[in-house]
Amino acid sequence: MLLIVISAFMHALWNSIGKRSATGVSFYVWALAAGTLMFCPLLIINWQQVIKLPEAFWWLLLVSGIFQCLYLTGLAKAYQSAELSLIYPLARALPVLIVPVFILLIYGESSLSGKHIIAIAMIATGALVLPLSKWRDLNLRVYFTPAVAWALLAAAATAGYSLTDSAALKIMRDSNLSAFEAGSSFVILQAGSVALCMLPVLKFGFREAFQWPDNIAAILTAGFFSVSTYLFVLIGMSMVEEVSYVVALRQLSIPIGIALGVLWLREKVSLPRMQGVCIMLAGLLLVSI
Repeated sequence: MLLIVISAFMHALWNSIGKRSATGVSFYVWALAAGTLMFCPLLIINWQQVIKLPEAFWWLLLVSGIFQCLYLTGLAKAYQSAELSLIYPLARALPVLIVPVFILLIYGESSLSGKHIIAIAMIATGALVLPLSKWRDLNLRVYFTPAVAWALLAAAATAGYSLTDSAALKIMRDSNLSAFEAGSSFVILQAGSVALCMLPVLKFGFREAFQWPDNIAAILTAGFFSVSTYLFVLIGMSMVEEVSYVVALRQLSIPIGIALGVLWLREKVSLPRMQGVCIMLAGLLLVSI
């Protein structure tokens, strides 16, 4: 729990930096590349064990990388057209609903109790309220915007990589790697592979020039926090049986992100949006007790 709580603070912070500093998807690619270089000594220590991992692990790493590319693309595009206080909670909360459904479909069972199902429903309900500026604006058209669509892509991709990463970590733990060894090795492999895979997407998909950036300080800071926050998550994920609990607890970053949007980015938050966040917080408390 402590690892996930620290991770939540760091995740909200690097997303705020991205919203403030990013001019396109290339910012996130540079940040991942920088984070990979910072933490690569951890992989060097364990490389002999890592290269002996079974073939299934490398396939899971590939699938996870695809989901991460979709996540970064959705996040970057959503932040270009909407506020942090809208996109961040949507992208963070919806996976709490999606992951348990996927687990149930894949494994046919789940260890979630009735209390946790109610909590997940509360978090999802809060997410549905977030796009509203006023309660009288409630209609389906509010949700059919490019920003919401990109946020939904980021949320679905988050659910996808959470499940694949959990399976990959299980293989690593079964291969006698410790929680720290497994988490640190995987996060570096993932970040490096995603940064490489995003290069053709930038050039041919978004027509962005991959040039030496001007905002190096922001990129280095975002890179450090983006890799280290997921390192903490992966270590925590390798310590639990039900990944849904980790995904739910990570949503503590939602109110932190809202606060950073208001206090640092000077965003205005509507009453329905604040009420939606309060519903999410209640759900988070119910998950944690």
